[in-house]
Parts: sequence; C-alpha cells; structure tokens
Amino acid sequence: MRANPMGAATAVITIAALAAAALAASAPPRHAPQSAAAAPPPVSSALARCRTLGEAGGADPTCQAAWADQRRRFFAGPTTTASAGSAER
Repeated sequence: MRANPMGAATAVITIAALAAAALAASAPPRHAPQSAAAAPPPVSSALARCRTLGEAGGADPTCQAAWADQRRRFFAGPTTTASAGSAER
C-alpha cells in the first residue's frame, strides 16, 4: 500500500501551525510603548470647575483666564514654554 503525499503534507503543515500557535500563546504580550504625546493632558481643576458651570462659565473671569491659558498652550505646539512666552511679545 502506498502513502498519500498530500496527507503527509497536510499533517506536516498542521503540526507546524499548532507549534507556531503554541509558541505565540506562551510568549509574553508585546505592547507598543506609550509615548508622552499619546497620553491625554491632565485637565486642570479650573477647567474642570468651568465645565461644571456650563454657560455661566463664559462670564467667569477665572474661567476666561483658564481657557486663555489652555488656548495659548494648545496653539504653542511642541515648543517649550520659554520660547512660547517670547513669541507672544
């Protein structure tokens, strides 16, 4: 009786796939490193308070100052605060 070459090839491929799956399952998970740019910026307590005020926050001087500071930092981009301060002059 003659062996089926397709059956042998199927068995070898199946064993190789099972071995690869076992190795992948036993390896520790690889996570992408988290960069500082990917993390959301912390919300200041003043901005959090202004958010709870709703429309009344628009007339609050503390909220106006906090929003102005937030806009300045947002539009300054990745520059340092020293160079951002000199650009406003």
